[in-house]
Amino acid sequence: MADLCIHDQHYLEQLQKKKVFPLHIHWDGSLPAEQLFDLATTRGIDLLLPEHDIHGQTISYDTPDKRCIHTAQELQHFMKNLRRYNIIDVFSIPTGFMQTKQDLIATAIAHSKYLQSQNVPYAETRFAPQYHTFNGLSIEQAIAYAVEGFEHAKVETGVDVRLIICIGRETDTETGIKIANATIACEKLFPTKIVGIDLACEERGNPPEKHYPAFKQTFDTPLRRTVHAGEMCDEQTNLRNIATAIYLLRADGLGHAIQLYKDKGLIETVKTKKIRIESNPVSNNFFFGTPIQDLHLDELVAVGVLVTINPDDPAMIPSGDLVHNLYHLGKLYSDAFVDNVIKNSVEASWGLDTQQKEKFLQEIMPR
Repeated sequence: MADLCIHDQHYLEQLQKKKVFPLHIHWDGSLPAEQLFDLATTRGIDLLLPEHDIHGQTISYDTPDKRCIHTAQELQHFMKNLRRYNIIDVFSIPTGFMQTKQDLIATAIAHSKYLQSQNVPYAETRFAPQYHTFNGLSIEQAIAYAVEGFEHAKVETGVDVRLIICIGRETDTETGIKIANATIACEKLFPTKIVGIDLACEERGNPPEKHYPAFKQTFDTPLRRTVHAGEMCDEQTNLRNIATAIYLLRADGLGHAIQLYKDKGLIETVKTKKIRIESNPVSNNFFFGTPIQDLHLDELVAVGVLVTINPDDPAMIPSGDLVHNLYHLGKLYSDAFVDNVIKNSVEASWGLDTQQKEKFLQEIMPR
């Protein structure tokens, strides 16, 4: 599988001037290695490479020092090497710095500074609070401190971040319900700051219906629902998971939905229900080898599907920023296509009111 390359630096620089609005970005998967390494250095924490590779084979290090991560550059290389290392080992570094109130505030600011560097005025960032309770925080506390952190970050950076709370789908049904109820309670405490709930992480062996009881709790609430569906499985299972997310979990958004273009019935339903598609082209290529053109996003946009383009886990993917996604789509299709999907992100956002959307649309649309 060939890596995607950037050959036209001038075009990339032109795209970097555009304001963008990521709606599918994972907080822990977007923390820059530089900030994480600074946190480790400040706290005197040694960062170590894993004992095993992605296949479970023991990695041999000549000396104990060879296992140590000495620089931010070495950490970045490790984080962007998910083809060699297990995803749990890689994500354990950012989540390890997201276990206390102080951690969550510091990493919210780091995430917002990253977004600011990407010319992002507004984002809908997602995280799974179940992974932030290892040092004693409750799920409710993790969510509340995240809200507080992003309020601090907004003052410092000007970036408006709203939260989508994820259920890591490998967890049991009862924990899923607990996360959903905590999200509902926190949304009442912080209206407009928490805009949705998501089903994320390992799709294989964890179909959407497993967490229907959790999603059912949200049906009569202000929360919107999005589901990672149609990302990791074979084609038939992917399409089945997309359908289940739409019809059973009442999804307002679909993350990835790689084979959506193959089912005309699902396409019509997505259009009719105005379900936003949170496409992550570079991520799909990096993790699953899906060529960007094989997503057929141009065909979906042409028939009126609300396609948005997103970076997913940009800290874990070489050249994985949102602008890199737009670069490849612009080269495949056109500048007009790029402008259209940016516009879609504003229109499909769940935290912006009509006036705010109109303001951003006036700023971003070509004159």
